[in-house]
Amino acid sequence: MFAFDKPLTWIIILVIVLLIFGAGKLPDIGRSLGKSIKEFKDETTNGMGGDKGTDVNTTTTSATTPVTPSVPVSAVNVNSQPTPTIRRRIIKHPDGREEIIEEPIS
Repeated sequence: MFAFDKPLTWIIILVIVLLIFGAGKLPDIGRSLGKSIKEFKDETTNGMGGDKGTDVNTTTTSATTPVTPSVPVSAVNVNSQPTPTIRRRIIKHPDGREEIIEEPIS
């Protein structure tokens, strides 16, 4: 039976890899594989740390857009209600769904 615990098996695999890629390319392949593994470990630990797989992004935006006034500032109604600032929360669920919640901030 073919098993990976025997040293001869590993030697045969290494010789085949050496023949396919060549000796000059192996350090580059090892380096890029190491970087990929490190990035994968960082993303899995940072992405799942503390919140059990649910990511919450909170952004605060204003509902107004800057415009140049066409009337003098003295003619503007002083009693008008200010446009509320809205907080937008994006909740990412473990099953891939995203839930967007918008709520006014007073």
